[in-house]
Amino acid sequence: MPSSFSNILFDTSSSNLLLPPDFVSKHLNNKISDTPIIIQSANGGYYWKLKIKQISDDSYCFSDGWDNVVKDSQLDFGDFLLFSPVDELTFKLSIYSPNGCEKILPQKIGGNDGGGEDDENYEKNEDPWFTTIITTTHTSLLRFPRGFAELAGIDDEGTMTVKNLDGKEWVTGIKLDKSFRSSRRYLLSPGWPCFRRENDLSAGDECVFRFIRSEGKLLLAKVVLVR
Repeated sequence: MPSSFSNILFDTSSSNLLLPPDFVSKHLNNKISDTPIIIQSANGGYYWKLKIKQISDDSYCFSDGWDNVVKDSQLDFGDFLLFSPVDELTFKLSIYSPNGCEKILPQKIGGNDGGGEDDENYEKNEDPWFTTIITTTHTSLLRFPRGFAELAGIDDEGTMTVKNLDGKEWVTGIKLDKSFRSSRRYLLSPGWPCFRRENDLSAGDECVFRFIRSEGKLLLAKVVLVR
């Protein structure tokens, strides 16, 4: 598991972010993964896919998507960035202004290289949907965005049928996610690992799930593979 690291932003126009030498020496020297790195905001519901690029023998940076992080997070000169590992390929990003206060980003549903639709537009969909990027934490469970769960009428533990575009179905279990004390959050756990394996979903894949109201089923509507 990578260690946490921080950075102070001095150039908001740059398309990459230099990684700290200590982090590089511990985790990156000659070990760049082909799988995209996932950066998720600590609040707001944003996700970004980036690459790690080698600049010199011992210098690496976030690239190929860092400019989206700067734009969507409205980063400013002097902002303090804290990257906390979620798994080997995923980091949670917390942003603090020079005055020490954490920046709160506008809430997004799902995530798609910088977020999904905002709440107002999201509620206009006849069938609610969300976008997520598969990470190694998704091997055993899939969390529902709060807005999606509300629109899909998920308010208790139970079962849900999940199907792919070929019409094949899997019965999965809905569990209450007790890691959020301030609100009720739900996830798919029993049955999800089988669905993920049989649909060949791997870390970095971008998936769109749509709840079909007329059937009461969750549809894997689209997959963008990184392989």
